Amino acid sequence: MGRGIEFNTKNKVDADALLENIAVQAQATQRNDMISADELLSMEFEPLEFVVDGVIATGLTLLVAAPKIGKSWMALDLAYQVARGGKAFGVIPVQPRPVLYFALEDGQRRLNARMRKLGCCKTAGLYFITKTSDIDADIDDFMQVHAKNHPLVIVDTLQKYRETKPASRNDSAYERDYSIVGGLQRRVLEAEGSLLILHHDRKAGSGDFVESVSGTNGIAGSADTIITISRPRVAADAVLSVTSRDAMEGEYAVRFDDGRWVLEGDDLEQAAQAVVQARVHARNGDRMNDVLDCVTKHPHGVKPYEVSESLGDISPNDAAKCLSRLSKQGLITKLKRGVYAPIA
Repeated sequence: MGRGIEFNTKNKVDADALLENIAVQAQATQRNDMISADELLSMEFEPLEFVVDGVIATGLTLLVAAPKIGKSWMALDLAYQVARGGKAFGVIPVQPRPVLYFALEDGQRRLNARMRKLGCCKTAGLYFITKTSDIDADIDDFMQVHAKNHPLVIVDTLQKYRETKPASRNDSAYERDYSIVGGLQRRVLEAEGSLLILHHDRKAGSGDFVESVSGTNGIAGSADTIITISRPRVAADAVLSVTSRDAMEGEYAVRFDDGRWVLEGDDLEQAAQAVVQARVHARNGDRMNDVLDCVTKHPHGVKPYEVSESLGDISPNDAAKCLSRLSKQGLITKLKRGVYAPIA
């Protein structure tokens, strides 16, 4: 007889365990998409796509501000710039893509007037809906027609959309909010598009701008990106705060200029520096701010007597004291003895 494989009780137990393990994994594969860490780390993905670089990533974005602050103006200009491949916030180039704007709080007359004030020209790929009996169907149709071009849908406002969704007696407020916003998020991601939803903030102030989102945490928790606008009602200057699952967090100085929101500076980095500078000014007195502004204009360094000559109403001795104090606060840098420069 030829030499065969000898099976013992242990072999049989091992084989049975292996078969059971295979069966369990087969069932799990049908139930979920479990993947090992090694497999995940070996995968390569396309770079994340942005509607507006550094600010609005693909997915669902909440734009949050108090009523009558100007968020509809911001959304309208964004819609126009994105549709035509212009510049968001006056300086950030964007790739053109189809845009559908649900202006559910406005009529065609107001939209017409605002577009004219913004200097909009006729633009292919930009569409508006002010009245609808089925907003979900409208979104699905638009996403399907323009699926290859990563469309953007803007809903103004979330409250108007929520009014189309009858409340369930069994759902808590959190469950309803999460279901509504989460449902919108899934609808858009499946179509590889993006959704910008305008929403009001809480009346009570909050130190955390995410906490300023009105409603339950189900709304903020479902969003991929949250953008808030903080602006005193009579002021033109504001801060745009951004937090995201995919984009960098940041705060950027913006200005409301005759209907159009524009960044302070030539890019996001300069706009972020402008926020820091404004807060420094708020903490310092007028004299310290004057000296700080003077140093900012001299990137290669400035001496106390030069500050005195530039400002005209401060002695070299007082200028030296201000420069020393600003340096100790970390607001300027000391290049060498008696020479100060802005922080690079």
